[in-house]
Amino acid sequence: MTSNQKQLLFTIIFIAILLYADPVYAGPGGTVAKAFFKTWWGKTILGLLTIIFLPLIIYMKTVEFFAVRKAKKELFKIGLINKDFSWLNVEKHVTNTFTRVYKAWNNEDMKEVSEYVNHWYWQNQQSVHLDKWKSENLKNVCHLESINKIKPLYLEISDDDNFEGSKIAFSITANVEDYLIDRDSRRIVKGKNGYNSEEKIWIMEYSNKKWLLDDIRDGDLSLQFAKLKNVIPESISEGILSKG
Repeated sequence: MTSNQKQLLFTIIFIAILLYADPVYAGPGGTVAKAFFKTWWGKTILGLLTIIFLPLIIYMKTVEFFAVRKAKKELFKIGLINKDFSWLNVEKHVTNTFTRVYKAWNNEDMKEVSEYVNHWYWQNQQSVHLDKWKSENLKNVCHLESINKIKPLYLEISDDDNFEGSKIAFSITANVEDYLIDRDSRRIVKGKNGYNSEEKIWIMEYSNKKWLLDDIRDGDLSLQFAKLKNVIPESISEGILSKG
């Protein structure tokens, strides 16, 4: 199969997915997920895509593996200077924030997580999504069953003495259920009940000695983040040497 034929095949499959996909609102972040791959046809096409793009999948997993390993190595160095950046502490804060945000989303009140989410993000999610759905007599049912993986993909460490304003992009895979129902009839209008594995990119910012949720991106962007070169100030190496 020539490269042009491969491109044509991919285009046809992609258009088919767009035509038959059933859009459902995702959880925190207000992104749009596709329910198509949960149908029989979706699973069949997904299987074919997996076979066709197996080399690409292996490449993506390899790039992500080395990105995560490098990010954890850098966090270990920074953690020697500021314990809030040690991997165990970072993972604890991300897990706590992730759990609380899902509860707040289901309760339709982002003020519940004002201490864990930056001001812009929680206000934006409240007004753009939760309040909008309320005005349409809809409720977002959003439950977290378990967090499966938390992987740091990309670091942007500031040159501030306390690393204020530093950001980390995490790939988070969790079992969640997420759908919209009519408040009166309780009928599901978007999505369906039941837990499914979802991947999202959570961007956390270090502000006032706390890790705060800054943004949520779609999991499809994980490779793009993994391919980015970490931004690490040279002063970190000097700080480690001085502590030694």
